[in-house]
Amino acid sequence: MTRLLLLPPLMLAAALAAPAAQKTDPLGPKDAGATVYKKVLPSTVWVHSDRGGGKLATGSGTLIDRGRRLVLTNYHVVGNVKKATVFFPDYGKDKRAIPERQHYLDRAGRLGIPGEVVELDKEGDLALIRLERVPEGVPELKLAAESPQPGQAVHSIGNPGKSGALWVYTPGKVRQVYGKKWRAKLDERTILTFEAKVVETDSPTNPGDSGGPLVNDAGELVGVTQGGALDADSLSIFVDLSEVKRLVGRRSVQALRSAEPASSSQPPPPTKEPAKPRRESALRSTDEAKFFGADAWKKVQPAADKLLKEKDVDLLIQVLPVPPTSTPRKVGTMSAKDREKYFEDIAKERLKAEKINGVYLLVCKNPPHVHLEVAGPAASTFPSGFGSRLLKTFVDGLKAKKYDAALEEALDMILDFQGLGEKKDDKPAEKKEEKK
Repeated sequence: MTRLLLLPPLMLAAALAAPAAQKTDPLGPKDAGATVYKKVLPSTVWVHSDRGGGKLATGSGTLIDRGRRLVLTNYHVVGNVKKATVFFPDYGKDKRAIPERQHYLDRAGRLGIPGEVVELDKEGDLALIRLERVPEGVPELKLAAESPQPGQAVHSIGNPGKSGALWVYTPGKVRQVYGKKWRAKLDERTILTFEAKVVETDSPTNPGDSGGPLVNDAGELVGVTQGGALDADSLSIFVDLSEVKRLVGRRSVQALRSAEPASSSQPPPPTKEPAKPRRESALRSTDEAKFFGADAWKKVQPAADKLLKEKDVDLLIQVLPVPPTSTPRKVGTMSAKDREKYFEDIAKERLKAEKINGVYLLVCKNPPHVHLEVAGPAASTFPSGFGSRLLKTFVDGLKAKKYDAALEEALDMILDFQGLGEKKDDKPAEKKEEKK
């Protein structure tokens, strides 16, 4: 027996109607890459860092804050040089970016914009350049809300030396996002080790791409090209968005005066003057054991003063000849675990009493012991694993009986990771380009 399904008249009409003709795009399906490139390119820059002696390091970067005139790039692109020059894309009559390098070099006086390196993250290989001016109409690139996920499509723009052209586009897919330690060249004689959260992709990068933007399909920044890794065989790594947000969230960066109202792509600047440091003066470090030489020790207080004034971060170093609440013999016979607990309790009492927001280093001469705490909100301004690395560096120096050198290196690390390390002025010279 055959059964018939009777449809209401309207449904029957719809079922029998011929499919409507679909409108076709003469250019084919929408090209996400071309759309993203057009959106991101105006905020992308070519970075020049004069290393002196005729050597010029070049890389890429991104304008991420128009009001504060901030360009984001890699630390290994700018190095320890205070000044940099930045080029934005210049457009021809066809309204396309001119890719030939010589066009920019021949017009460096007009197109090159001077800038000052104002903030460094030497652990995460990031740097901020503050420009003298930003060309009219150039937009800042928005930071994404979150890091990318494996399998997500990403896009990058850079200036690879091997290409011979500028503003080169590269598509890719995210392989993974994870914590990584890697090495990169700062110059011909210096190889640095970095450690940060990174985005690994299948997209190729080359020297010269370093510092450029990695973006999602919405054209939002999710990473920074790290084109200088020496051990990145057949893969590319980018410093993750979380590291960028940590850098731009520093108190010293947010305190920079903005020339225009905040846009939707950046957090709004403070509505009032930056808060004054919590203390009138820095905590006073003491070396009761006379463990360190006078020349090395006299560097401690200026470092503490600088950290408090510019970053509102405490630094306190306390060197004791013997344990404060027991005898050297009794503490010396404790197990390693009990001894660590003993000094940890002492440190916690001092942290609480002084309300320390920063680094507290406790050293006991007899029995020998070192305890380090990175405490308070300031702990988040240091990179992940900083405390362990600082402690290891300091203890290794003590074991080698290089006491003063160990102290000075510890001070340098703390200042460097707060962007307060010493910078060298660049020197004009005939330049030989070295792609980063």
